[in-house]
Amino acid sequence: MEKATAYAELEKNPPETEIVGREVVTFDVIDSTNTYGLEHGKEGMVIVADRQTAGRGRQGRSWHSAPGLGLWFTVVFEGKGEGLPFAAPLAVRDALAARCALKIKWPNDLLCGDKKVCGILLEHRNDITVLGVGLNVHHVADDFPPELRDKAGSLESEVGGTWDRCQILRDILTHLDGKVMLIRDQGIEPLRAPWAEACNLIGRRIQCGTHRGIVTDIDSDGALLLETSNGAQTVYSGDITYLDGD
Repeated sequence: MEKATAYAELEKNPPETEIVGREVVTFDVIDSTNTYGLEHGKEGMVIVADRQTAGRGRQGRSWHSAPGLGLWFTVVFEGKGEGLPFAAPLAVRDALAARCALKIKWPNDLLCGDKKVCGILLEHRNDITVLGVGLNVHHVADDFPPELRDKAGSLESEVGGTWDRCQILRDILTHLDGKVMLIRDQGIEPLRAPWAEACNLIGRRIQCGTHRGIVTDIDSDGALLLETSNGAQTVYSGDITYLDGD
Protein backbone atom coordinates (compact mmCIF):
# COMPACT_ATOMS: atom_id res chain seq x y z
CA MET A 1 0.00 0.00 0.00
CA GLU A 2 1.28 3.45 -0.91
CA LYS A 3 0.30 6.75 0.63
CA ALA A 4 -1.85 8.94 -1.60
CA THR A 5 -1.19 12.34 -3.07
CA ALA A 6 -4.63 12.95 -4.65
CA TYR A 7 -6.30 13.46 -1.26
CA ALA A 8 -3.38 14.90 0.72
CA GLU A 9 -5.21 18.18 1.33
CA LEU A 10 -8.17 16.37 2.91
CA GLU A 11 -5.84 14.39 5.15
CA LYS A 12 -4.24 17.61 6.39
CA ASN A 13 -7.55 19.47 6.69
CA PRO A 14 -10.37 16.99 7.41
CA PRO A 15 -14.01 18.11 7.19
CA GLU A 16 -15.57 19.94 10.13
CA THR A 17 -17.81 17.12 11.31
CA GLU A 18 -18.87 15.48 14.57
CA ILE A 19 -18.05 11.84 13.79
CA VAL A 20 -17.37 11.14 10.13
CA GLY A 21 -13.82 12.11 9.18
CA ARG A 22 -12.30 12.27 12.66
CA GLU A 23 -9.28 10.72 10.97
CA VAL A 24 -8.61 10.51 7.23
CA VAL A 25 -6.16 7.89 5.94
CA THR A 26 -5.23 8.02 2.26
CA PHE A 27 -3.50 5.60 -0.11
CA ASP A 28 -2.44 5.69 -3.74
CA VAL A 29 -3.00 1.91 -3.99
CA ILE A 30 -4.69 -0.50 -1.58
CA ASP A 31 -6.32 -3.90 -1.91
CA SER A 32 -9.65 -2.74 -0.44
CA THR A 33 -10.57 0.27 1.69
CA ASN A 34 -13.26 -1.86 3.36
CA THR A 35 -10.73 -4.54 4.30
CA TYR A 36 -8.42 -1.92 5.80
CA GLY A 37 -11.34 -0.49 7.77
CA LEU A 38 -12.36 -3.88 9.13
CA GLU A 39 -8.79 -4.66 10.19
CA HIS A 40 -7.55 -1.27 11.41
CA GLY A 41 -10.54 1.06 11.65
CA LYS A 42 -11.99 3.01 14.53
CA GLU A 43 -15.04 5.21 14.95
CA GLY A 44 -15.25 7.94 12.32
CA MET A 45 -12.12 6.93 10.38
CA VAL A 46 -12.22 7.51 6.62
CA ILE A 47 -10.00 5.45 4.31
CA VAL A 48 -9.69 6.73 0.74
CA ALA A 49 -7.61 5.32 -2.10
CA ASP A 50 -6.84 6.44 -5.62
CA ARG A 51 -6.94 2.79 -6.72
CA GLN A 52 -8.13 -0.54 -5.30
CA THR A 53 -6.74 -3.84 -6.52
CA ALA A 54 -9.44 -5.95 -4.84
CA GLY A 55 -12.43 -3.66 -4.51
CA ARG A 56 -15.70 -5.46 -4.03
CA GLY A 57 -19.40 -4.82 -4.41
CA ARG A 58 -22.59 -6.55 -3.33
CA GLN A 59 -23.05 -10.32 -3.52
CA GLY A 60 -19.31 -10.97 -3.82
CA ARG A 61 -18.89 -9.07 -7.07
CA SER A 62 -15.66 -7.26 -7.85
CA TRP A 63 -15.69 -3.47 -8.15
CA HIS A 64 -13.78 -1.83 -10.99
CA SER A 65 -11.57 0.75 -9.20
CA ALA A 66 -9.40 2.37 -11.85
CA PRO A 67 -6.73 4.89 -10.76
CA GLY A 68 -7.47 8.58 -11.12
CA LEU A 69 -11.04 8.10 -12.32
CA GLY A 70 -13.28 7.49 -9.34
CA LEU A 71 -13.79 8.09 -5.66
CA TRP A 72 -13.20 4.95 -3.58
CA PHE A 73 -13.55 5.32 0.17
CA THR A 74 -14.73 3.68 3.39
CA VAL A 75 -16.10 5.13 6.63
CA VAL A 76 -15.76 3.13 9.86
CA PHE A 77 -18.36 2.97 12.64
CA GLU A 78 -18.45 1.12 15.92
CA GLY A 79 -21.44 -1.18 16.44
CA LYS A 80 -23.96 -2.53 13.96
CA GLY A 81 -24.32 0.64 11.91
CA GLU A 82 -28.08 0.96 12.36
CA GLY A 83 -29.61 3.23 9.73
CA LEU A 84 -26.50 3.42 7.54
CA PRO A 85 -28.22 1.68 4.58
CA PHE A 86 -30.57 4.67 4.50
CA ALA A 87 -28.10 7.41 5.41
CA ALA A 88 -25.39 6.54 2.89
CA PRO A 89 -27.28 6.73 -0.44
CA LEU A 90 -29.18 9.80 0.75
CA ALA A 91 -25.89 11.47 1.69
CA VAL A 92 -24.36 10.82 -1.73
CA ARG A 93 -27.52 11.98 -3.51
CA ASP A 94 -27.83 15.15 -1.43
CA ALA A 95 -24.13 16.02 -1.68
CA LEU A 96 -24.38 16.05 -5.48
CA ALA A 97 -27.91 17.43 -5.81
CA ALA A 98 -26.82 20.91 -6.86
CA ARG A 99 -25.18 19.54 -10.02
CA CYS A 100 -27.01 16.31 -10.86
CA ALA A 101 -30.19 14.46 -9.93
CA LEU A 102 -29.27 10.98 -8.79
CA LYS A 103 -31.88 8.27 -8.33
CA ILE A 104 -31.61 5.61 -5.63
CA LYS A 105 -32.06 2.06 -6.89
CA TRP A 106 -32.86 -0.41 -4.13
CA PRO A 107 -31.03 -1.35 -2.11
CA ASN A 108 -27.99 0.90 -2.42
CA ASP A 109 -27.08 1.89 -5.98
CA LEU A 110 -27.27 5.41 -7.35
CA LEU A 111 -28.16 6.10 -10.97
CA CYS A 112 -27.63 9.11 -13.18
CA GLY A 113 -30.26 8.70 -15.85
CA ASP A 114 -30.24 4.95 -16.43
CA LYS A 115 -26.51 4.47 -15.72
CA LYS A 116 -25.11 3.29 -12.40
CA VAL A 117 -22.57 5.78 -11.10
CA CYS A 118 -22.29 4.74 -7.45
CA GLY A 119 -22.40 1.57 -5.39
CA ILE A 120 -22.42 1.15 -1.62
CA LEU A 121 -21.31 -1.86 0.43
CA LEU A 122 -21.81 -2.33 4.18
CA GLU A 123 -19.82 -5.01 6.00
CA HIS A 124 -19.65 -5.94 9.68
CA ARG A 125 -17.00 -7.75 11.73
CA ASN A 126 -16.10 -7.81 15.43
CA ASP A 127 -18.42 -4.93 16.37
CA ILE A 128 -17.08 -2.77 13.54
CA THR A 129 -19.21 -1.69 10.57
CA VAL A 130 -17.60 -0.34 7.43
CA LEU A 131 -19.43 1.68 4.82
CA GLY A 132 -17.74 1.46 1.43
CA VAL A 133 -18.61 3.87 -1.38
CA GLY A 134 -17.50 3.64 -5.00
CA LEU A 135 -18.39 6.67 -7.12
CA ASN A 136 -17.47 6.90 -10.81
CA VAL A 137 -16.31 10.45 -11.50
CA HIS A 138 -14.10 10.86 -14.59
CA HIS A 139 -14.79 7.64 -16.50
CA VAL A 140 -15.67 7.51 -20.18
CA ALA A 141 -17.20 4.41 -21.75
CA ASP A 142 -13.85 2.87 -22.73
CA ASP A 143 -12.69 3.00 -19.10
CA PHE A 144 -15.21 0.31 -18.14
CA PRO A 145 -14.90 -3.40 -18.93
CA PRO A 146 -16.97 -4.25 -22.05
CA GLU A 147 -19.64 -6.04 -20.03
CA LEU A 148 -20.33 -2.88 -17.98
CA ARG A 149 -20.40 -0.21 -20.67
CA ASP A 150 -24.16 -0.36 -21.23
CA LYS A 151 -24.91 -0.18 -17.51
CA ALA A 152 -22.24 2.01 -15.92
CA GLY A 153 -21.55 5.72 -16.23
CA SER A 154 -19.79 8.51 -14.38
CA LEU A 155 -20.56 12.04 -13.28
CA GLU A 156 -18.42 13.37 -16.11
CA SER A 157 -19.82 11.11 -18.82
CA GLU A 158 -23.45 11.62 -17.85
CA VAL A 159 -23.45 15.26 -16.71
CA GLY A 160 -20.31 16.81 -18.16
CA GLY A 161 -18.33 19.59 -16.58
CA THR A 162 -15.36 19.52 -14.23
CA TRP A 163 -15.45 17.47 -11.03
CA ASP A 164 -13.02 17.68 -8.10
CA ARG A 165 -12.87 14.33 -6.31
CA CYS A 166 -11.49 15.83 -3.12
CA GLN A 167 -14.34 18.35 -2.90
CA ILE A 168 -16.93 15.68 -3.70
CA LEU A 169 -15.57 13.53 -0.88
CA ARG A 170 -15.64 16.43 1.56
CA ASP A 171 -19.28 17.18 0.64
CA ILE A 172 -20.37 13.53 0.98
CA LEU A 173 -18.68 13.18 4.36
CA THR A 174 -20.36 16.35 5.60
CA HIS A 175 -23.80 15.17 4.52
CA LEU A 176 -23.20 11.68 5.90
CA ASP A 177 -22.13 13.08 9.26
CA GLY A 178 -25.33 15.12 9.49
CA LYS A 179 -27.45 12.05 8.79
CA VAL A 180 -25.54 9.89 11.27
CA MET A 181 -26.08 12.52 13.95
CA LEU A 182 -29.80 12.60 13.07
CA ILE A 183 -30.00 8.82 13.53
CA ARG A 184 -28.29 9.01 16.90
CA ASP A 185 -30.63 11.76 18.01
CA GLN A 186 -33.97 10.61 16.55
CA GLY A 187 -33.56 7.00 15.36
CA ILE A 188 -33.80 5.66 11.83
CA GLU A 189 -37.33 6.65 10.82
CA PRO A 190 -36.50 10.24 9.73
CA LEU A 191 -34.20 8.65 7.13
CA ARG A 192 -35.97 5.37 6.40
CA ALA A 193 -39.09 7.15 5.14
CA PRO A 194 -37.37 9.47 2.59
CA TRP A 195 -35.08 6.63 1.52
CA ALA A 196 -38.06 4.34 0.92
CA GLU A 197 -39.78 7.10 -1.06
CA ALA A 198 -36.63 7.70 -3.11
CA CYS A 199 -36.45 4.01 -4.02
CA ASN A 200 -39.84 4.44 -5.76
CA LEU A 201 -40.88 0.82 -5.22
CA ILE A 202 -43.98 0.80 -3.04
CA GLY A 203 -46.96 -0.25 -5.11
CA ARG A 204 -44.82 -1.46 -8.01
CA ARG A 205 -44.77 -4.95 -9.49
CA ILE A 206 -41.26 -6.42 -9.54
CA GLN A 207 -39.24 -9.58 -9.78
CA CYS A 208 -36.24 -10.16 -7.52
CA GLY A 209 -34.62 -13.55 -7.87
CA THR A 210 -37.42 -16.11 -7.68
CA HIS A 211 -39.80 -13.64 -6.01
CA ARG A 212 -42.41 -11.89 -8.12
CA GLY A 213 -45.11 -9.59 -6.80
CA ILE A 214 -46.15 -6.12 -5.65
CA VAL A 215 -44.08 -4.18 -3.10
CA THR A 216 -46.33 -3.22 -0.20
CA ASP A 217 -43.71 -1.59 2.03
CA ILE A 218 -40.01 -1.40 2.95
CA ASP A 219 -39.27 -2.35 6.53
CA SER A 220 -36.86 -0.95 9.12
CA ASP A 221 -34.07 -3.21 7.85
CA GLY A 222 -34.53 -1.97 4.27
CA ALA A 223 -36.11 -5.26 3.17
CA LEU A 224 -38.94 -5.33 0.64
CA LEU A 225 -42.32 -6.61 1.77
CA LEU A 226 -43.72 -8.32 -1.28
CA GLU A 227 -47.25 -9.58 -1.90
CA THR A 228 -46.96 -12.59 -4.19
CA SER A 229 -49.25 -15.33 -5.49
CA ASN A 230 -47.85 -17.47 -2.67
CA GLY A 231 -48.53 -14.90 0.02
CA ALA A 232 -46.37 -12.31 1.72
CA GLN A 233 -42.60 -12.55 1.18
CA THR A 234 -39.69 -10.56 2.58
CA VAL A 235 -36.81 -9.83 0.21
CA TYR A 236 -33.54 -8.63 1.72
CA SER A 237 -31.33 -8.26 -1.33
CA GLY A 238 -31.01 -8.99 -5.02
CA ASP A 239 -31.30 -7.40 -8.44
CA ILE A 240 -34.72 -6.02 -9.34
CA THR A 241 -36.57 -6.28 -12.62
CA TYR A 242 -39.49 -3.88 -12.95
CA LEU A 243 -42.55 -5.64 -14.36
CA ASP A 244 -44.60 -2.47 -14.73
CA GLY A 245 -42.10 -0.52 -16.81
CA ASP A 246 -39.24 1.76 -15.81
